[in-house]
Amino acid sequence: MSINDLIAAESTASERNPDAAIKAGSKVTRGHRRAKTLQVRLNVEELGALEDLADRRGLPVSTVARDLLLAQLAASNTSTERLIARLRADLDNLASRAT
Repeated sequence: MSINDLIAAESTASERNPDAAIKAGSKVTRGHRRAKTLQVRLNVEELGALEDLADRRGLPVSTVARDLLLAQLAASNTSTERLIARLRADLDNLASRAT
């Protein structure tokens, strides 16, 4: 398989599940379809906890905050696809705590 074939296959697979939880070791890049910004006020302890979680996952704080927010939103949707996505996110979250 050529590198172009591999990139095309990975791109297709990622587009099938755009709301999948971010896996450990993933490189986060800009240029996605999210264009709106949400400002959230946190106290020092809350921000510190979020920063610690982001450090453990090797991700930017905003990415972890978005992942947590989207997981909560998905929790209100009980479709089979969303339940599976939530289970994957919860398992990823547990795995990041174990390291």
